Amino acid sequence: MKLARIYPFVVAVGIMFALSACRGIVSNPSPHATQATDYAQAVHWLSIPVVSHDVDVFYLYPTAWQKVNASDPNICDIDNPSMLAGSAAAFARSATAFEPFANVYAPYYRQADAAYALSLPLPEHDALIAGIPTMDAVAAFDYYIEHFNAGRPFILAGHSQGSNVLINLLTGYLADHPEVYQRMVAAYVIGYPVTAELLAEHPHLKFAEGPDDTGVIISYNTQAPDVA
Repeated sequence: MKLARIYPFVVAVGIMFALSACRGIVSNPSPHATQATDYAQAVHWLSIPVVSHDVDVFYLYPTAWQKVNASDPNICDIDNPSMLAGSAAAFARSATAFEPFANVYAPYYRQADAAYALSLPLPEHDALIAGIPTMDAVAAFDYYIEHFNAGRPFILAGHSQGSNVLINLLTGYLADHPEVYQRMVAAYVIGYPVTAELLAEHPHLKFAEGPDDTGVIISYNTQAPDVA
């Protein structure tokens, strides 16, 4: 399918997704924190669709888990029951907006406790999210590209902590794999700021300016200054 056929639903679904989605330095690290989750195991995927469309969506859910006790790890395990339930609910609220038009892939990824992450100074917060959550997301995306994508155009979509991780995917993996990046239709980075400083530091990233743009970030920068 030509990219031009994707543009109308990119804009329309972006509005639907945004509306439905609105709702390093680690003490107490998660066990098994030294290696990425094995995405060859289907149990580590929230959604592996039957391919029925010519474009994919790779979706990262928002924060779906929080610590119950202060002594709990600040990063949850990949099979944490609360995260599994919360991520499924988030998928149903938002990612399903893409299903009439795209094959929606969604990995489970280990998450940081939001209250802990937001209590950190910004450099420590960034290091935390760049650690286990991003390590899992990169491993999942790499597996998706190698085993599921089959050369199709794709859209990235995230919300909140998922968007924070998407930024790391955009500035890291996709910067290092331009042959993959050129197939990206757009990245919906919702609920986490995309700053002018970030774009200046990573000039391969561009903000959308019109409905025919591809390879661009779509975001609204409407979050409160001190809330992720």
